[in-house]
Amino acid sequence: MTLFPETSDWRAGMQDVSAAIDETMGEPVTVTPIIKGKPNFPGTPEPDKAVTVIAVFMAKAETTLKSAGRVAGGIELSPLISTRKPVFEFDRNALPWPILQGYRVQLCRTGEVFEVTDIKPDSVARICVHVVQLGRAKE
Repeated sequence: MTLFPETSDWRAGMQDVSAAIDETMGEPVTVTPIIKGKPNFPGTPEPDKAVTVIAVFMAKAETTLKSAGRVAGGIELSPLISTRKPVFEFDRNALPWPILQGYRVQLCRTGEVFEVTDIKPDSVARICVHVVQLGRAKE
């Protein structure tokens, strides 16, 4: 027994899966394109071209090694720190234009703003967008 019969269009099936992911885990986000600036200078946002779409937001917790153990005030500090790796996943047809490095993504429910650092399509139905947060995280 095969998952997708040879007569079926498996890509269409994956689009159905992507739509189900958005329905189950998605939330509204606003994506704002950026006009690239000079090297080492931030770009200029284009709010008139911003679009609101559905995306899945994940911020996986991660423990990393900061440095060798240090002593502060007679107390030995741990070299481990906790951080998070925020990621947005979009359906490949969600945006009217390709998302590029430097674009801004804002979570509508919290107002937190992120800058796109890397884009990795899965070659089937979704796009994984790695981001860094601009400003402080809301607790």
